Amino acid sequence: MYTRIFLYLDIMMSRVRTKHYSRMFGSLGKDSKILGKIEVIVPENVHLGDGSSLNVGVFLNARTKILIGNNVHVSPYVIINTGFLDYHKKGENRHHLSSPVSICDGVWIGSGAIINPGVTVGLNSVVGAGAVVTKDIPPNCVAVGVPAKVIKEISL
Repeated sequence: MYTRIFLYLDIMMSRVRTKHYSRMFGSLGKDSKILGKIEVIVPENVHLGDGSSLNVGVFLNARTKILIGNNVHVSPYVIINTGFLDYHKKGENRHHLSSPVSICDGVWIGSGAIINPGVTVGLNSVVGAGAVVTKDIPPNCVAVGVPAKVIKEISL
């Protein structure tokens, strides 16, 4: 009985969260869902495609555009970061810069992964749990590790 009540409340809160973020995001596609509490910096720079989901604990640092395609699943506690520090300068002269991130259609990002500024994750790829993506991931691949490396091609 209690399980049903909590499941119902969770579904209702998901709908409320999704409606809330649909007003804040640059765009939120049809049938996309926000499945738990997330944190977003500059939400108007986030564009989420159709049928995609953001799970609990996701952190989106959208100093510039984060483009998330259709049918993308972002697992719990993933960080997608567009901001970085210009370390080529000394101390007080260091400034924050930004570079957009693009997650193509059909991507699955595993729990705790970090997607760094300027990265594109290719069509239908999988980023393993805990991976740190510092460079582009080609389409139809599995990438894991720190830094993330392609370990396998996915044949469709």
